[in-house]
Amino acid sequence: MTIGIFTDTYYPDVNGVATATKIQRDILLSHGHNVIIVTTGMKGQKEDSFQDGILRIPGKSLKSLYNYRMSSFINLHAYEILKKIDFDVIHVQQEFGISLFGRLCAKTMDVPLVYTCHTLYEDYTNYLSHGRRIPDRLAKLAVKSLIRRIGLAEGEIIVPSHKAMRMLRDYGVDKHIAVVPNAIDLSRFYGPIDDRRQKAFLKEYGLEGKRILLWLGRIGKEKNLEESIDLFLEYLRRSDRKDVVLLVVGDGPEKERILHHYQNEIGKSLLFLGKVEHDDTAFFYKISDLFLSSSTTETQGLTYSEAMASQTIVLAKYDFNLEPLIVDGVTGFLYDEKEEMMRKLKQILDLPEEKRKQIALQGFNRCLSLFSQQSYYERIIEVYERAIRQDY
Repeated sequence: MTIGIFTDTYYPDVNGVATATKIQRDILLSHGHNVIIVTTGMKGQKEDSFQDGILRIPGKSLKSLYNYRMSSFINLHAYEILKKIDFDVIHVQQEFGISLFGRLCAKTMDVPLVYTCHTLYEDYTNYLSHGRRIPDRLAKLAVKSLIRRIGLAEGEIIVPSHKAMRMLRDYGVDKHIAVVPNAIDLSRFYGPIDDRRQKAFLKEYGLEGKRILLWLGRIGKEKNLEESIDLFLEYLRRSDRKDVVLLVVGDGPEKERILHHYQNEIGKSLLFLGKVEHDDTAFFYKISDLFLSSSTTETQGLTYSEAMASQTIVLAKYDFNLEPLIVDGVTGFLYDEKEEMMRKLKQILDLPEEKRKQIALQGFNRCLSLFSQQSYYERIIEVYERAIRQDY
């Protein structure tokens, strides 16, 4: 097949959709398909570029949304390039900009359309209402209306989890929905890390002999970092432990506010490293004793899978979406309320080494079984073939 994938974010951007789309392209290419990526331009890019099957269209940086770039949904020059390609299917990854352009291309070229709903936008409406005097309730209603209209439009729909499917059903989307978990390339999390680098890092930050809890991700309201920090600090006050630290790795619109709020704790039991390169994340998972998250807004939960692939135990706030991945006490740990989190954190830190290794290994194996690339390939091709049969 010749497949066009239209996405507003792509490698080397560091986020779940960009990563999933890059892996999707690699899998399809490895099975002999022709894949054309249509995405936003690199920082500073002024003109369209088309190299190695990737068409990049310049866009405007959105500072309020992690500096993602947004391109116009109409681009005649790009269209002239694309209409010469005999697409079998067009796959759009979002709802705006480039993805709207993909829908226009599918309609004018009479190509079957597939749409993936990656994001639970109700959890991100603060970015719509912030500073614009739009009540959050109205922003949520607008999001529901938009997603429902897109979901009911022509084309096949993919969601990466049953949680996302349930959201679309609640919005009134009653057509066929395929659940296709994003394939994850976890291979870079398998092997050991450089021992000398680890020793140097621990020495530089005064972490030698410490038990390290890791929080890693975008620092935005929807990720609920403050709950993780507050619960961690409460645990320290109760236990009077001096050998446990919380390492926060990431960047985002809430970073400065959170740094100011916890300024008296930073440098003691709480360390902020800021943004790191995508290829460095494996290092931080592997030097940590525990990955901690209080987010309930994930559609699939890439960071949980990366931590488990690194054989680092996960302690996460319960979310329906995590049930296939985290079996409490077996492949990781889940909590609902404050007191349960206190108990679970103590339990994990007190585990004998052999038991820790056993849980970490079972988490690792669960990741492999859920997110294999072959399973993803079979599911995505089935959706493409269905779109072609339906002849939208």
